[in-house]
Amino acid sequence: MLRNTLLLLVFLGGCYQAHSEKDMAKSSTRLDLAKDFLHKHQLEAAEQECNRALALNNSNDEALLVRGLVEMLRTIDTQKTMEVDACLTGLDREATLHDLDTFLGKADLDFVEAVKVTPEYGEAWADRGIVHSLQEDYSGATEFFQKALEYPMRLDNPALTRAHLGWALFHQKRYVDAAKELRQAKQFQPNMCVATYRLARVYFAREEWEKAAELFQTASDDPSCGSQEASYYLMKTRIQQGLVAEAKDARDACLKISPKSCVATQCRADGRGLEH
Repeated sequence: MLRNTLLLLVFLGGCYQAHSEKDMAKSSTRLDLAKDFLHKHQLEAAEQECNRALALNNSNDEALLVRGLVEMLRTIDTQKTMEVDACLTGLDREATLHDLDTFLGKADLDFVEAVKVTPEYGEAWADRGIVHSLQEDYSGATEFFQKALEYPMRLDNPALTRAHLGWALFHQKRYVDAAKELRQAKQFQPNMCVATYRLARVYFAREEWEKAAELFQTASDDPSCGSQEASYYLMKTRIQQGLVAEAKDARDACLKISPKSCVATQCRADGRGLEH
């Protein structure tokens, strides 16, 4: 009797193992669908497939990450509506900021779960850093970016993560540390727009106008960057240098990119004196 019971348990264990592997395979298929939908910016469909993948295998760390990225893209879309398509103010802006907080909170929960499943998941740590930067928790973001860089094997772009780390340090006024990280990012990817612009901001904050102007000009002139902020700060730098004609050119370039944005509003306000 005991022998028969043991055989039954072994048999059932084998069935459970096969079923588990089958579910993991199905979960992986659902994840592939989710990533395809994410690439197409079909966020609802991507989220649904992530949920299905996790229902089949709740340890699918990449499904957790992709579901978090869905919320990040919702954040980006909402920010674009609020600050680029139009510069929202008052009650409209407050309501939109509430939506942003909700999206970022959900994203962070998924990234937290991903690193619980796999503590060496560098990309999930990096995404936590991005969330906390957007929430203006720059000390927390610094910790997460540093953690991400400890696990480069599962980090999509270490140079970009280093650029994000430099930006978090910049916002803490740790300019020397920020410059070090941003220069290192540019060593790996010399044409990285993000690192170029952010390093220029470090020089601008330290009033090193020539270095700032050179980098802002590089980012502003690169059509692949399309950085309205770079043109705006180039205008401000040229004003500091007393170069009125160059400041006007930078202002005009700024206004052409997204005329209704918050940055365009700043360009008009700060560049108004250039006409006199």
